[in-house]
Amino acid sequence: MSTFADRFAGRLDGQTVLVTGAKGGIGYETARGAGNSGATVLVHARRADAARQAVEHLTRASNGEGGYVAVAGDLGSLAGVRALVDAVRQISPGGLNGLVNNAGAAFSSRALSPDGYERTIAINHVALAALTDGVRDLLRKGADTIATPSRVVNMTAVIEARGNLVEDWSRPGKFKQIQAYGDAKLLALMYTYALARRHEGDGLTFNAVSPGAVKTTLGSTAGGPFKVIQAVTNPFIGPPEKGSRGCVRLLADPELASATGGYYSSARLKKSSEKSRDRDAQDRVYEKTAEELGISR
Repeated sequence: MSTFADRFAGRLDGQTVLVTGAKGGIGYETARGAGNSGATVLVHARRADAARQAVEHLTRASNGEGGYVAVAGDLGSLAGVRALVDAVRQISPGGLNGLVNNAGAAFSSRALSPDGYERTIAINHVALAALTDGVRDLLRKGADTIATPSRVVNMTAVIEARGNLVEDWSRPGKFKQIQAYGDAKLLALMYTYALARRHEGDGLTFNAVSPGAVKTTLGSTAGGPFKVIQAVTNPFIGPPEKGSRGCVRLLADPELASATGGYYSSARLKKSSEKSRDRDAQDRVYEKTAEELGISR
């Protein structure tokens, strides 16, 4: 990672960053990169024991310049999101300087979350929005403390280009795993764009990252077509560290301190799909999300 680190130098000394889905893969490597840049990283996993184990591994693998703290919460439900928010508040009452919404999931069959959302949408979009709103005051407090905007980085995927704008988040009818994942990533990306416009200039930035083709555990966990695709492509694609570079750059690069509303792939600013850049549609996603979750406009 030396070439990347030299090119996009940046320090996070004295800052606190929350990375979700950091048990392994891209989330783990993002947490490692942020810690190596000097941050205190809140390392999230669904279960407390998995979060603690990740912290142990990160501590051994780090350069010792930052630190790692375990936090847990099942993002498959709003109750789990609230539990994570409560844990973050206890650990970091002084605020957050960064949030990486990396946690995501795909499923081989349709089922509803405890809150009535199809599970893919529940984790990839609803939890992202609820967590971001739940720690928004902490992000503002962190920005005020160091007089630099707090940075929110949301994970999307190139498959968002195949997504459709879903109105009914329970997704009734025939279920297709890859389509459901694309739909959920499109919702999250459009919500990110809408957040960036609404919060421009108030101490928060919002950007999206597509990690590109890298090895993750998503396919083996999801089963179905994703498992087959992973088995075929894994020998030919990059490691998780490569997929984390966009997240680390958006957290640490001083040149991006005020950058917001961007879509990054391979750590570079790119254009997402034309449908994702439709502002009227972004506003509809924002309004529905706010209504569903009781988020103040």
